[in-house]
Amino acid sequence: MKVRWRRGSFRLRVGPSELEALQRGEPVREELAFPGGASWTASIVPGDAPTTIGLQGNEARVALSRDDVVRLAAPDVEGVYFESSDDARGLRFFIEKDFPCLHPRPPGAAEAPEETFDAPADFASRHCRDDAGAKPRPRH
Repeated sequence: MKVRWRRGSFRLRVGPSELEALQRGEPVREELAFPGGASWTASIVPGDAPTTIGLQGNEARVALSRDDVVRLAAPDVEGVYFESSDDARGLRFFIEKDFPCLHPRPPGAAEAPEETFDAPADFASRHCRDDAGAKPRPRH
């Protein structure tokens, strides 16, 4: 699972085997270990409760409803998108299918090949900048 956060948003990207685990009702976790023994974990936990996000100790946890797991698994769906409005700040959070990277990476940033979904036919046209530098359309 890939994890990305920015001010006001939290994005998780899952591969095919992780989506299959969610469909079986199994949680998916990613842990980042820091020098000195500390770690940070992001998790998706499927269940009967409505979809929510929260922080429990060092774990950012998304409780994903069974209906939202089904919605995410639909072949024509790239992701499921939510907004928590528990306070005035709000937090957008998403779970998306992980597709192959469209941009070459510099040698120092190379990562091991990962399991990804096959990209839809129009994926590149919706996510790459055009020759004039126009921004891509949003994924959702």
